[in-house]
Amino acid sequence: MKKVLLALPALAIALMAVFASTGQSAFAATTITVQSGTGEKGFAVNQFGPSVVYVQPGDSVKFTFPWFEPHSVTFGVLAGDPSVLVGGENPSWKGDGFISSGLIFGSPTGTDAYTVTFPEKGTYDYFCILHPLMTGEVVVRTPDLGTPDNQPSVDGRAAAQFTSSINALKAAASGMAAKPLAVAANPSGGRKYTLAISSATDLPQGDVQQFFPASVNIGVNDTIEWVSGVGTPHTVSIGNPGEIAKLIPPGGADAVVGIAAAVPKGNKFDGTGIVNSGVLGASFPNGTKFDLTFTKAGTYQYYCFLHLDQGMMAVVNVGTGAPLPPNTGDTAIAAPSGTNGLWLVFGAVGLALAATGTAFAASRR
Repeated sequence: MKKVLLALPALAIALMAVFASTGQSAFAATTITVQSGTGEKGFAVNQFGPSVVYVQPGDSVKFTFPWFEPHSVTFGVLAGDPSVLVGGENPSWKGDGFISSGLIFGSPTGTDAYTVTFPEKGTYDYFCILHPLMTGEVVVRTPDLGTPDNQPSVDGRAAAQFTSSINALKAAASGMAAKPLAVAANPSGGRKYTLAISSATDLPQGDVQQFFPASVNIGVNDTIEWVSGVGTPHTVSIGNPGEIAKLIPPGGADAVVGIAAAVPKGNKFDGTGIVNSGVLGASFPNGTKFDLTFTKAGTYQYYCFLHLDQGMMAVVNVGTGAPLPPNTGDTAIAAPSGTNGLWLVFGAVGLALAATGTAFAASRR
């Protein structure tokens, strides 16, 4: 018996050598969870968290989607439509071919996930088809090459990464809110106010899903000009979201990004009907600017149709007579009243986006 006990350490070393040489793990396979993006009202972090994880052969990585922004988890060289599921729901990936989760529209309470198993050693890169800067890496190695991740270490790195990114987005938003409101005389009469859509430029951390300023005070027959400085598509929309949704063309790759414009005659709005700018942003047919003249006093709440689920709303106050309160650039905007069915509308919009995600492949949402 003593001889057997003395032989056990040598046997263990031999087994580890065998597993190392075959690329297999001597330990039970485990699953590590990675977050595909995150966010909070007005901000979307478009990153995998953490961007690099270390696992062993036979382990799996489960990708979750805890925010409203749609993402994909895509491995390999595109050889099909990455906006739909390619390779099955729980694929095994050895680095050859092409697999994709398809576009997944997450939420803080959602349970959608995509799990990939890695049977062999290697370094495997992946990306989101909607956000070119959103990339990640799974490093698969045997214990002799380094200690694998555990979930607490992964969660800690993700939390630090996401906190840093949210802070960077908030700093950009604060800078936008602090800018003085641009006002100029309108050649046709009245004044023209220039408002910003999102940040001044694209940001590597993600998107600022806000208008600046969040509330603006103007007079009757004054004009608002919205300007986009980012590649992420946005709309300026006023009115019932259900009616705006009817402007999405049927089927095809351009479905949602091809949403039709609905603009009153002469770009003059008297508070009746709906308004939709069409998609604004770099590389989109509707360009980067949209203007609208308000001909009737009132309070008009507007929103980005593509990002209303992320709280991208703002207000135009149109007044006559006594001066209105000062303009503000950082007021939180609440959801409009009487919109109990609003999120059902955006569920339908999400399905439309998922069915037509090809149009987003070359652009950031």
